[in-house]
Amino acid sequence: MRVFGALSLVVLFAAAAMMYLQQKDATTSLQAVAEAARDLRERGVEGRSFDRDLASEMVSSLRALIGSPENLDGRTEELRTVAAEAASWAEAAPAPSVELRVAVALRSAAGELRSYSLRPTERHLRAAEMHLDTAEAALAGEPVHNNPTDALRDQLENLQRSHQEQVLEVDEALEDF
Repeated sequence: MRVFGALSLVVLFAAAAMMYLQQKDATTSLQAVAEAARDLRERGVEGRSFDRDLASEMVSSLRALIGSPENLDGRTEELRTVAAEAASWAEAAPAPSVELRVAVALRSAAGELRSYSLRPTERHLRAAEMHLDTAEAALAGEPVHNNPTDALRDQLENLQRSHQEQVLEVDEALEDF
């Protein structure tokens, strides 16, 4: 009986040690993700302080364009301005934060509307609307997941939007050619 009790204690200690080491490894991994999110920044963009009022105006303006997509013709420069302002907010925003979430959502919505201008499909309008819903929710104070994984996702989406903007510039230049 004593041997069984001692053996059970050894197994229990081994399981506890294994769980502690796995938890410590998970914490280390989460810290690495948080550090990557902080260090992942877009080159050539100067950060500016987030302007909540301007962000709300941009959401309203972009939502109006979704409501009447025929008015998107000739609005490319306005959409570029929205994306550039959002990019500067994303650059200055801490990761994770509401500011970063709103900035990336606004930049994404502007990009989708520029894409719609080139190739009008409902998919672009639905995606823009989804991004604006995200921005509005964050601005309204709805809980935003502020963990390192979400911050990394937001930063990666911001960088992806930067690349897509470069592709749109080429597409728009070819369209004008």
